Amino acid sequence: MEMKVRLLDGAEEKGVAQLEEELLAKHEESLSTDNNFEPQEQEQEQEQEQEQEQEFQPEEELSEERVLSYIGKRYNKEISSFDELMAERNIAEEIPSDVAAYMKYKKDTGRGFEDYIKLNKDFDTMDSDDLLKEYLHSTNSDLDSDDIDALMEDYYFDEDLDDDSFIKKTKIAKKKAIGEAKKYFNQQKEQYSAPLESRGLDVPDEEKEVFEAYKQYTKEAATIDESNKRKREWFDQKTNEVLNDDFKGFDFNINDKKLSFSPGNLSEIKKNHSSPQNFINKFLDENGLMKDAQGYHKSLAMAMNPDKFAKFFYEQGQADATEDVTSKIKNINMSERKVSEASNRVDGMQVKSLSPESGSGLKIRSIKRI
Repeated sequence: MEMKVRLLDGAEEKGVAQLEEELLAKHEESLSTDNNFEPQEQEQEQEQEQEQEQEFQPEEELSEERVLSYIGKRYNKEISSFDELMAERNIAEEIPSDVAAYMKYKKDTGRGFEDYIKLNKDFDTMDSDDLLKEYLHSTNSDLDSDDIDALMEDYYFDEDLDDDSFIKKTKIAKKKAIGEAKKYFNQQKEQYSAPLESRGLDVPDEEKEVFEAYKQYTKEAATIDESNKRKREWFDQKTNEVLNDDFKGFDFNINDKKLSFSPGNLSEIKKNHSSPQNFINKFLDENGLMKDAQGYHKSLAMAMNPDKFAKFFYEQGQADATEDVTSKIKNINMSERKVSEASNRVDGMQVKSLSPESGSGLKIRSIKRI
């Protein structure tokens, strides 16, 4: 069979070997291009992995102590816990200087409004016994009223019974205690009554209403304190009018008679009567609860009706005395008494008193002599 070859447009057809070379060249070019892009992609992947490692790298954990320590150093403020920190962030408002003073007093001492108000008193003119009692209460918070009364007995004496040396030592001890009490309260007043910086002071929500009541209370405190002072002075004046050196006892009106009775030593009576609370405390326990209701109401009934009870006991005494006399009368011996015989001897003669049965004449019997 005969093969014919024809040239088209004067172009020579490519042989198989040439085509293979072109394909190989293209393939190598393609591989070369891929190799050029591969390092860039690897670098990008490495950078992304490094960024992810940085993003997921755990941060150093901060302890609560380190945070609170930093805040304390930064703001010059002591905070013991996060709860306290959050509570102080709830409200940060400007409050009056007197309220700020109370907040400082409460924080430093743990005491309430009543104790804070007492700082406004004039301790230099205050009654010495009341001053000492408040001082003992303030410096001995664990003691109750009975304990304070027991301590106060160290400053009492009886001018009629105690010797001069004991009385002088007791007066000196009381004078020293009064000086210490005045110094203590005046220092407290100076420390907590001075205006304080109130801007930014944090007030808990539950204290808001208390503050409003407190501000109203402080406005009335001076008037109330002055009123109480006048009442106390009036009470002491009237007490001294009764319990003085001329006191002989309390008078009781019984029927048409007036009887007097003194319950004991004048100094002891005056001490016990210095406050009605002394009477009430006798019937309370250490928690202020009633422990002797029977004794309380019996004593109160007698205190409210003294003449009535005195009359009852007086009449009861009379009845007992009458009954005793009547009993003795009923036991009288009614038997006849015999007249004692009398006998006298005169000059050899004996005279003897005879009973009526012996006759009414006088009989003389001679003695025979031997």
